[in-house]
Amino acid sequence: MILESVTIESRQKGNREARPLRWRGISGLLLLLSAVAYGLGFVHLRADFPSSSGWMGWSAMGGEGWYAGAAIHHFVQGRWYLPDVLNSAVAMPVWPLLLGLWFKFTGVSMLWARALTMVLYGLSLLLLYSLMWSARPGRLAALAVLLTAIDPFCYAFNRLAILEPVTVLWFLLALWLAGNTQPTEWLKQLLLGVVLFLLVLTRITGVVLVPAVLYMMAASWGGSRGEAADQQDLRRGLFSRRDWRRELGAFALILGVALALWEAYLRLLVMPRAMLDYTLLWAMATRHVASTSLPATAWALLRDGLWISPVLFPMALLMLLLSLLWLRELWSMPLFGAALLAVAGQMAYISYRGEIHSSSLEPIAIPIMIVVVLGLGAVRDRCRLCEKKSREHKRMRRIFAAMLLAVIAGLGVMTVQTLEYVSHLEYSYWEAAQGIAAIVAADGGSRPMVLSDSGEDLTLWTGVSAVPASRTTHGLDAVLATYQPGWLAAWQGQEDGALSQVGMRYRMDPVARYRVFDHPAVQTLVLYKLTQR
Repeated sequence: MILESVTIESRQKGNREARPLRWRGISGLLLLLSAVAYGLGFVHLRADFPSSSGWMGWSAMGGEGWYAGAAIHHFVQGRWYLPDVLNSAVAMPVWPLLLGLWFKFTGVSMLWARALTMVLYGLSLLLLYSLMWSARPGRLAALAVLLTAIDPFCYAFNRLAILEPVTVLWFLLALWLAGNTQPTEWLKQLLLGVVLFLLVLTRITGVVLVPAVLYMMAASWGGSRGEAADQQDLRRGLFSRRDWRRELGAFALILGVALALWEAYLRLLVMPRAMLDYTLLWAMATRHVASTSLPATAWALLRDGLWISPVLFPMALLMLLLSLLWLRELWSMPLFGAALLAVAGQMAYISYRGEIHSSSLEPIAIPIMIVVVLGLGAVRDRCRLCEKKSREHKRMRRIFAAMLLAVIAGLGVMTVQTLEYVSHLEYSYWEAAQGIAAIVAADGGSRPMVLSDSGEDLTLWTGVSAVPASRTTHGLDAVLATYQPGWLAAWQGQEDGALSQVGMRYRMDPVARYRVFDHPAVQTLVLYKLTQR
């Protein structure tokens, strides 16, 4: 009898020891696949944005250069601020500063700018793994990283030198700090205030993600981290007994640091010389549609959310519903509520603007993956707590199997799409830029200055000097008088409108046409030689 008892105990002990090894093996495999998927983003960074994706927008046509404008102009034209041009760095200086430091070692190059965003994206994946590990140690943390790394939406936009990858990095870092900061740790609170300041100065719209960070901190201080699957009371975490006085003081310190830094930046650096740029940029960020258009925009946004994943985005919405009606223990995990709040804040802002740009959905891609994986883990825990072979256990097993199959199906669809993009790379934008630069360099009669809304992109590709045509502070006439461009590069269909003013001052002779992006709306870049009348 004693021998049998010892045998059973040793067998159970062996099972307990074997399970972590198996988990580590599966987690290691998932992380290895994640590393491979992430590495695909570094393959041929000169390639076009995938035009077959349906996500074509300004980010792929000229956004990379414009957001990096201050760093580009500093090295190419010798000054970061261009008079009469709307300088994005006035309100969003963090990315140009990072690029400027990067360019000191690499030189001005689209290739190296995109490489930097990929490096920052890698740091975001590490932060994601750390956040998920705190909420769900084991395979689920690795699964969240894999779903993000293989997502074709994340693959496409994190290869661009735009603001969204940097915004996501600050947001995840802020979540990590919020989840690892106690009310008495004022040094971490100071650091979190600095990170929130950097978040908003990276992209103005980053302010809509701040409530998610504050929720993460408040819920974490409540002392509940979702360790037990039977915690179904919404009062746990955010509304549990706590020292509100001390915690409100911590909130005041964090927000006070962020606001004080913002006020100092505004008064010391912006007001003396660039307040007009700042005002115009804020006006662009806060422009909105009539309230009667909000329902239509919100519905279109739910439809376009499928860009992130046609399988996982609907699953995330389903998880929201289930968390309110059934899996209420999900709200005991601060990360779950913070992820949902980030999604809600970003989608509310996009609906308020009434303009759905595909790149504006990138900040919610990782929160979507978090919601799906945490929901999957909650169902798995429910299944484990049920008595084996009971009716409830069988029902939970079927639900978990259906959800797991949906996640696997989503993973398969995303993998196929990403591999399709990787295997069909095109270089039409880079080739067009090289052709334009060669023509400008060969012509000795015209000033080597290109007027184009994609001009800074051309500078990143080739080093040719350029200024934008429509993003101005005093109108296009002021830009023409100040910079006297010798060339105009315009996307076909944009020659009318604002650019018709160019025809009043210059004779526009078409020199070359370049087919760029296999997309019906944006496909031809036309180079004109300008001669003063």
